[in-house]
Amino acid sequence: MKRQKAALTGIKLLVSAGLLFLLYRKTPLDALLVLLADIDWRYLLPIVVLLFVNTVLSALKWRILLRCDQVEIPLSTLTATYLIGSFYNLFLPSNIGGDSYRIFDIARKSGQTARSAVSVFADRFSGFLALVILGLLSSVFVALRLGNWSFFFGPLAIFLLLLLVLVVLQRQRPVRRFLAFSRLDRFPVILRLTEKFFLSWQKYGRDRRLLLQVMLISLTFQLLVICVVYLLALSLHARVSFFYFSAFVPLITLMEALPISIYGLGIRDAGYVFFFGWAGLSDLQTRSLALLFLGLTVAYSLIGGLLHLWRVLFVTTDAGKAEQGPDNHAGVES
Repeated sequence: MKRQKAALTGIKLLVSAGLLFLLYRKTPLDALLVLLADIDWRYLLPIVVLLFVNTVLSALKWRILLRCDQVEIPLSTLTATYLIGSFYNLFLPSNIGGDSYRIFDIARKSGQTARSAVSVFADRFSGFLALVILGLLSSVFVALRLGNWSFFFGPLAIFLLLLLVLVVLQRQRPVRRFLAFSRLDRFPVILRLTEKFFLSWQKYGRDRRLLLQVMLISLTFQLLVICVVYLLALSLHARVSFFYFSAFVPLITLMEALPISIYGLGIRDAGYVFFFGWAGLSDLQTRSLALLFLGLTVAYSLIGGLLHLWRVLFVTTDAGKAEQGPDNHAGVES
């Protein structure tokens, strides 16, 4: 099993390295460095503020989902866990690898593994749905502007696929039939987890107010991500209509989620080069934008690494002392 995981990780590293080589092998390094050195740093502060606001919004949405399922976790804890999950994304395949840490951390704090997993899945699913909705709406403008309706049919296909998944989860029967067909229903653990999943999923579906809040937060989050990329382009002195960003950034973000590379490396770069080339950016600008976005997200994710180090060195130690204290005291009294 370990060999298979190592081999799979190796393949993903090769995919990332191969794409990066193909994309940057003919890029003049000196011209790239000149362009990056000419960045307008006035955009840095609003970009960092937007990233932090998005982190808090994500934690708030997650808290709403958990509270619906009777799991109470402070917003500050969820925000820190989100940041640490982003740090784990740097090392795990695709840009959703940190979700495993989020599930583990909140399950450890709440004792509710299944509910934690469902909340993370619902959080991610609502984010994907908001991404596709924004991309679908904006792609109409782009398709009319460029005279190429393939920009519309791509988001439309993904939107229909997400709707199909939503219908399957709501009806439940297709999932149960699949478990029976694959004979996975012979395993009590899988059946128990499936029932817990559907129980939590039904709670979300019955609460119209929750669904509205979750989708509004998801749409706001994705809009702010688009604004971040747009501000990055402005910092590189690239002037392109905001509608191109609202259409292309969701598609690139969906590409990054494919578990075929490490942290979306290569996949993200190819998306920026392909899509924003249509928008009128030069090859040098598209590659600079991809590198700038990578550097920004890595630097921001390192905050999660520092929080994780703090938890390991201090929070865990304090918790251990608190647990040992009463036992040691009792021993002295006896």
